[in-house]
Amino acid sequence: MSRIESRMTPGREVTGSQQRLDSWKEISAYLGKSVRTVQRWERTEGLPVRRLGQDGTSPVFAYKEELDAWWQQQSRRLSPEPDVAESDTAMPSGTKSLWQIFAIASLAGVIALGAAVWSLWPQRAAYRPVPFTTDHGWEVHPAFSPDARRIAYVGGQNRGTGFIYTKAIGGDSSARLTKGTESERSPVWSPDGKMIAFFRRAAEGQATSLIMVPAAGGPETRIGEVVQGGTLVWSSDGRWLVATEGGVKERAIVAISVLSGAKHRVTEPYEFGYCGFGLAADLGRLIYCSGGPGPSTIFEVKLGPGLRPAGQPRALLSNVWLSEMIITADAKEIIYTNGIYSESDGLWRRRLSPGSTPEPIVETSDQFLTPAISPDGSRLVFGKAFVERVETWRLPLGDAAARASPLLTSTHSDMNPSYSPDGRFIAFHSTRSGASEIWVVNRDGTNPRRLTSTNARTTATPRWSPDGGWIVYESTEPGQSEVYTIRSNGGPAQRLTFDAATDAIPNWSRDGRTIYFCSNRTRRFEIWKMPALGGSATQVTRGGGFAAVESLDSKFLYYSQTRNHGPIWRMPVGGGEPEMVAPEFNGLFFAVTGDGVYFQVKRSIMKWDAATGKTREIHSSQERLGIGLAASPDGKELLFTQYFEPEEMDLYLIDGLR
Repeated sequence: MSRIESRMTPGREVTGSQQRLDSWKEISAYLGKSVRTVQRWERTEGLPVRRLGQDGTSPVFAYKEELDAWWQQQSRRLSPEPDVAESDTAMPSGTKSLWQIFAIASLAGVIALGAAVWSLWPQRAAYRPVPFTTDHGWEVHPAFSPDARRIAYVGGQNRGTGFIYTKAIGGDSSARLTKGTESERSPVWSPDGKMIAFFRRAAEGQATSLIMVPAAGGPETRIGEVVQGGTLVWSSDGRWLVATEGGVKERAIVAISVLSGAKHRVTEPYEFGYCGFGLAADLGRLIYCSGGPGPSTIFEVKLGPGLRPAGQPRALLSNVWLSEMIITADAKEIIYTNGIYSESDGLWRRRLSPGSTPEPIVETSDQFLTPAISPDGSRLVFGKAFVERVETWRLPLGDAAARASPLLTSTHSDMNPSYSPDGRFIAFHSTRSGASEIWVVNRDGTNPRRLTSTNARTTATPRWSPDGGWIVYESTEPGQSEVYTIRSNGGPAQRLTFDAATDAIPNWSRDGRTIYFCSNRTRRFEIWKMPALGGSATQVTRGGGFAAVESLDSKFLYYSQTRNHGPIWRMPVGGGEPEMVAPEFNGLFFAVTGDGVYFQVKRSIMKWDAATGKTREIHSSQERLGIGLAASPDGKELLFTQYFEPEEMDLYLIDGLR
C-alpha cells in the first residue's frame, strides 16, 4: 500500500463500484462469456479490466459497475457477439432481461420491434456533403458570394500557405484571383458582390495587410494593416470589416473602416482569443465566442453607431464545446465544429436561445475546418480532411549525434507523456480507444494498458506521485474540467476539485503532499494548490499562471504564465518575487530537471541552463511539435510529441440545408 493510499480518509467521492471481481474466471463468469472472449474484449473493445501490477502477467480485477456500464454501451449496438465456447447464461445485472428478450424473440419480432422503435425515434435531416474542390494540397477559408453562386477560398500546397481562388458552384474549374507572393487568408465578399477583402501575411514580425480586390480580378487596394489578423466579416452596410486582431493575450475583435482603414476595438482583449463571431444584419449586435481551455461561452454585445459597443457583453449560451463557430445570417443560430485533439465530432448547429440543444449536421471522425454558410442559409461549405494525429518520440540526451525516434504511435493520438519516478513506465493521454483517456505503457513502449474509462470529452495531463502509487489528471467527466487522482495500477478514481470554475493541468509537489493546478476562479487563470488528499485550495500566483512544476530540490516553482505561450517564470516555493526563465515557449508544457528546463519554441526544443542562465537549442523538428515534454528521471532521454497532419484538405458542400 502506497503512502498516500494508507492516508485515504472515508467520505471522499469515489467513482466506480466497490464490488470487485478478482480474476479472469470471475470476470468471465459475471459476463457469461469464456475467458478467451473476455480477454479479447479487453484488448480490442476496451473492456474495463485492471491489473494489480504494471505488466501483462499481473493479476487482474474489475469493478461490476464499470462492467455493467460497458455492457450497456455495447448493447446499444443491438448485435451481441456469439461465443462458441458457452451460452450466455450469466449477464451483468441490469442487462440480462434485454438480452434474454432478444435471445428468445423471432427474427420477425425483432424486425417489428426495430420498426416500432424507429417510428418513435426523432428523425433528423441527413445531409450528404459533396466535394467542391479536389486539387492536391489544402483548400480552406471558404466564403460565399452574396448570391450564393460562387465561393472564394484559400488554396495552397500546405496548411500554412495559400492564395485566394474563386469557383462557381457547379463549375468545373477554379481561378486564382490574386497576384501576390505572400500567403493569404480569410477572403470575404462585399455585400454587393463586387469586391473581395482578405489578409496577406507579411514577413515574420511585421503587420498583416488588409487588402481589397475586385471579385472579377483587377488592381488591389490596401485598406490598412492589423497585427496577426484572423477571421474577417464584412458588415451589411458595406462600410466596415470586422476581424480578430492581436498577439498573445492581446487578441480582440476590431472594426476597420473600409474607406479610411481606421480601426477600433469592439471587444476587450481576451487571453485565449476568440473561436468565431458574427454581426446581426441590422448591425445592432455582435455575437462572439471566447476561446480557451474547457467549454466556451457565447456572448452578445449591443452595438451603437459606427459599430461602437453600447453596453456590457451578455452571455447567450454557456458550456458549449466547440473549436470554430459561425453565425447564421438571421443571427439566431450557430454552426460549429467540435472535436478533441485529433478526434472530430463533426459539424453541429444550435439555436441561440436558453434550453436549446445541439443538433448534428455531419457526424464523422474526419477533421473539419473553417465552415461558412450562404447568406440565405441554404448552403454550407467547409474544409474536410482525415484526422491528424500526435505521436510521442524519444530523444536521447548527452549524445549530439543521437537521433529522435518514435516511441508511442498508433492511428490515433498519443501525447502528453509522463515518466514514473523509477523510470520504468510512462503514463500518457491517448484517443486510441475512441475516447480521450489515460494510458500506461512500459518504458520501451510495450504493453499499453488503459487506466481510465471515463468516456469524457477530455481526460488528460497524467502526472505520477513521487512514490509512484498514484496518478493525478484532469477530466471533463462531470461536464467541466476537474482534478482527479487514481492508483497507478488501476482502481476507482477520486475527484479532488468541485469548484464551478475550470480546474486543470495538475501536478504534484516533490514531497507528494500538495497538488498544484490552474484555475480561473478569479476570472483569470492562476496557479493554485491544495492538499493531495483533497481540501481547500490556495492561490499561488497573482499575475497569471497555467502549468506548474516544482524543482527537484523543492526550492522553486516553475510555471508558465499563459497557455501554450511564454514566458516561463520561477518563484520560491515559500513565496516571493518571480524571475523570468524564458521569454517565450510553445507546447503547453515544459520539463524541469536538476540542471535546467527543457521547453519548446516553434519547431525547436530548447534547454535553459540553471547554472549559466543561458539557453541553447538541442533539437529541431521537421514536424509541428505537439503537446507534452518529459525528461526521464535518469536524465538520459527526453520525450516530446509531434503532429502528423493530413496531407490534403478539400472543400465540401452541403446544398439544401434546412
